[in-house]
This record gives sequence, C-alpha cells and structure tokens, in this order.
Amino acid sequence: MSSAKIPTVRPTPAPDPAGGADSLIGADSLAGADPPAVAAAEYQLVAIDLDGTLLSPTGEVTPRTRRAIHALLAKGMLVCFATGRNWTESRAVLEDVAHFSTAVFVGGAMVIDTDKKVTLYRTCMDPVLAGEVCAYLESHGHAVLALQDTDAAGVDYLASEGAVLNDATACWMRLTRAQVHRAGRLGEHPHPHTVRVGICADVAEVDRVVEELRSRFGDRILCQGIHVPGSGVQVLEVFDPAVNKWQGLLHVAKRHGIDPMRIIAIGDDINDLPMIRHAGLGVAMGNARLEIRAVADVVIGPNSAEGLAEFLESLAAQTVAVESGVPAVPGVGATSGVAAASGDATSTDVAAGASALHRQNFSAA
Repeated sequence: MSSAKIPTVRPTPAPDPAGGADSLIGADSLAGADPPAVAAAEYQLVAIDLDGTLLSPTGEVTPRTRRAIHALLAKGMLVCFATGRNWTESRAVLEDVAHFSTAVFVGGAMVIDTDKKVTLYRTCMDPVLAGEVCAYLESHGHAVLALQDTDAAGVDYLASEGAVLNDATACWMRLTRAQVHRAGRLGEHPHPHTVRVGICADVAEVDRVVEELRSRFGDRILCQGIHVPGSGVQVLEVFDPAVNKWQGLLHVAKRHGIDPMRIIAIGDDINDLPMIRHAGLGVAMGNARLEIRAVADVVIGPNSAEGLAEFLESLAAQTVAVESGVPAVPGVGATSGVAAASGDATSTDVAAGASALHRQNFSAA
C-alpha cells in the first residue's frame, strides 16, 4: 500500500444559506490565515456518503468525481462508501464508479463485501419492537416499508398490504429495481430479517411522526428523517439504537487493520453526523445540513460544484510513497474536533453494546 502525505488543505468554505453574502461556514479556520497546526495523522481510509455527497444534485456520478476516486485508489488509499441505501439501491452507483470493496449500507446496519457479495455484519431490529413500530404507523394510516436483509429474506422491502405508496416511493423502487413484497399488516409480521422500518412522506408529516415515535418508544429506537433531494419528501427511518454509519465503519476498519482515527469521513445529512464527529477527520459538504457543518473539521464545496472531487483531487495529488506502506495524511485543515472524536470513540463502543442479540458478525474471527 502506498502512502499519501497531504499537507494542510484549505478548501473554499461554502456560503451559509441561512446567512448573508459574507456568511461562510468555518470561515475563521478555512479562509485567510492557515488553520492552527495539528499533529500529523496518518489517514488510510476515506468514507464517502452517496446521496448529497458522491452524487450530484441530479443523482449522477460526475466523470471528475469518478477520476478522483480512482486516483486515490491508485495511490493506495482505501475508499469505503457509507450510505443509507441498501445494496440493491446502491448497485447502479457502485457500477458507475467501478469500485467494489467493503461498504457500509442501510445507515450502518449492514457491512457487505460488494466484490464477493458477502454480508460481513448486520444489525437487525428486535422483531417484537419492529412489529410494534409498524403497528403504530399503520394505525395512523401510513404505508409502512420494512427493509430486509435481502439475502436472508429474498426481497428488499416488505410493504403494508393495501396501502398506497406515494409517487416518490414508487419512483424510487422503479429506479433502483428494489423488490417489494406486500405482506399484509406489518404490525402482525414476525420480522426475523427486518433491518429498518420507515415511511416516505412530506417533510412536515415526517417531522411530526419522528417526534411521536421518540415520545412513544424513547431510547428503544433510533428515529430520524432523511431528505430525498429534489423530491419534496423525507424518509422516516427507524433502527435498532446501536445503528449508525460510524459503527459500520468501525467494522470495516477492524477488517483492514486500520486505526479509526485514520479515517476521513465525508457526508451531508443527519445520518452522517456520527461518522463525521468521530472520524480522525470529519468533512462536511458545502450543501450539508447546518448541524453537520457545525461538527465537521472541514467544510468543502457543495455537490453542485464538484466539492467532493476537488477535495479528493487534493488528497491524491499530494500522495507519496513511504517505507511503511501506510497512507500518511497530516492534518487536513483539522481543528480541535479531531481530539474530541478520539475521546468519544469509547462511549460509542459502549453504546454499541445495546441489543447485541440482534447483531450478527459474519466475518471470520
């Protein structure tokens, strides 16, 4: 494996949509004078979200982004996609990039070797809890989608019988070729392979249901709303509380013998927050939600202006070989957030102990 020695990179900070023309996210550390000096850190793995990060606003992988990823791979860096999509929904994107490796799917609930098509790790919901959540949503008139471990269940989603899927959901299923099976009332289903429960609705409705579910189920679930770019709708996602992309990345890092603090994580939405907060270097897209930019060490350009490609090009262009064979990337515009991430790693591991009976590690011991 070659090594990437990257001096401080100061990407152009993105304008804050909530501020005025002179309002810049991270302007104090990313513009003008060099950011504070930090100890060199050797980064070996770059974790990249798909929607809103890798993909353009029209849902495409630009040629420049594809070239930048392959330039990193050629220099010995590991690139791991980390997405809220499942493997079926991500397949066309990975084919477009032409990169198949270990990847994190379903918001961290599944880790799959996409080259060998083998599931390495999964965290399913407690079957009884999944049924209770489905019953609650169905009692309020929602068409519920229960995402499955596809290999185990034979389908991607179970859907409430008789409920009408809205246009955005139906379009998504057609585009991704996800297999949906109508399974009666999901509140009465046994849920042996359910990884996530959710609905797709307008933003206001999802926000309302999120608050209701949090009030009713408390810390028994992880509940969040994810924006669907260009659709005007949000996806409500309910998981086992131990699920997040960072936990998925920890399994990838362990498999490759990588210190978690040698991970660069790049994303834009609320499900990217744990990996951006805990990674050795957390990178927010310029189009990211405000709460994501607030915890990031670096804010780069938006996906509408090749922000990811520009950042990855900066990494790849300054890669050099070292005897250790480890990609060494001295602090890339990092702030004190790196130190905070290191301190939080233990608490994340402790939280992962919840619901251990529903997590399965398929990798060799």
